Amino acid sequence: MKQFDIIGPGLFVIFAMLLSYAMLGRIGPIVIGGASLGGFMLYVKTGYKFRFDTSKIIVPYLLTVVFFIIHVYEEYVFGFEQIVSGLSGTEVSQKDFLTFAAFIAPAMWILGAIMIIKRWALGYYFLAFFFVAMTVAELTHFIFPFVLYGEWRYTPGVATAAIPLIPAWYGLLITIKETSAMKKIK
Repeated sequence: MKQFDIIGPGLFVIFAMLLSYAMLGRIGPIVIGGASLGGFMLYVKTGYKFRFDTSKIIVPYLLTVVFFIIHVYEEYVFGFEQIVSGLSGTEVSQKDFLTFAAFIAPAMWILGAIMIIKRWALGYYFLAFFFVAMTVAELTHFIFPFVLYGEWRYTPGVATAAIPLIPAWYGLLITIKETSAMKKIK
């Protein structure tokens, strides 16, 4: 059922945009939706076409999850929901922010790990989505101060935003290497 390999992730992109909008306002679909769409494009070029050995990717993936949770803790401690509110133009409560970033997202990434280990299509999509989110979307933390204040200053999340980048970049490189090796075989 190869159609579901595209339809499932495509529906998830729409779901991610709608849920992030409902919980985080208009900044949600820009950052989360953008990452999910970028992940979809990466998935189409990698895991959708080439089901590489996921045992090589699971450790960097899970380390990225751990570092993401540490990052979200910094966002929580220093009130990142205020930044989200300022960027969205609507009030985002700490409860909504934490429900999305500290509960839904980690649960989704951990379920993604199970699907990655099982080598399911949706697992390959989550892998691509998560690595795009951590290598591209997390970098938006360094842009937010300029958008909000017109200058650089600390905003919650900046101190730890780059931490998930390290294992995510490594995992992305493995993904590209494994996909390239499979292209040569095909």
